[in-house]
Amino acid sequence: MTMKKVKLAILFLFALANFTKAVADDYIPLVKEGVAWRYDMRYQTGDTQSNIMFWFEGDTIIENEKYKCLYVKMIFTYPEYHVTSRFDSAWQEQGKKVYVWNGYLNKKVLYYDFSLRKDDAIPCICNEPEDAIGKVTDEDTIEVNGIKRRRLEVSYEYEERGKQQTVRAYWVEGIGSSHALSTPVAFAPGGYDYFEYFENGNCFFTQENFYLPRNGAGTASGISSCYSENMGKTHSVDCFDLQGRRLKGEPKRGIYIKDGKKYCR
Repeated sequence: MTMKKVKLAILFLFALANFTKAVADDYIPLVKEGVAWRYDMRYQTGDTQSNIMFWFEGDTIIENEKYKCLYVKMIFTYPEYHVTSRFDSAWQEQGKKVYVWNGYLNKKVLYYDFSLRKDDAIPCICNEPEDAIGKVTDEDTIEVNGIKRRRLEVSYEYEERGKQQTVRAYWVEGIGSSHALSTPVAFAPGGYDYFEYFENGNCFFTQENFYLPRNGAGTASGISSCYSENMGKTHSVDCFDLQGRRLKGEPKRGIYIKDGKKYCR
């Protein structure tokens, strides 16, 4: 092999390595801080302003492994207005696989695997039926607000009372499942009216984006914000005092909570 061919081969390998790295770097992680999942729950609770928000904040160590802490804040107005916040679960992301620590089973459980390809089998996850058979039925890339995300269509088949059942969901890279973040594939009907995904207070993904046409594009200009005062307002974020009481607006002075964060003026 001549020196020129050797140089060309080296350049080709270098370019291939850079391309492979670029493809790997395109992956959008799911488990990270600065993001929030918001669900309008009035369908499930019958409450006119029932909302739930999930977000990651801080780390915890379980069996010598690091996990991100997932918190949940629930806002209800019936029978009276009240807000509750608590730790929900511990999550871990390794490569393109997302695990959640299951305290009942005392082990980490695989929730998502974004490295799967079409026709790949999906292992049984969460507390779904042990005999459920899952697989990836389709894969594509959708673009929302200029951000490209890989989307997997997943389905599970199982038998219930002698009848074959099938349940489907979409997994979107960096967003989670169309059935809800903590239920990658739900074997029961969804219990929320509307969903929004936020990064640093900005809405980047909404419920209808899960169902874009194949390789489609869209925006996150949703029907309404989960935290709006009524369904006619869009993406407004309420403010609360330290006792969880809703304020009329952002106060000019004092300490208040907005979008799950504490502010001081």
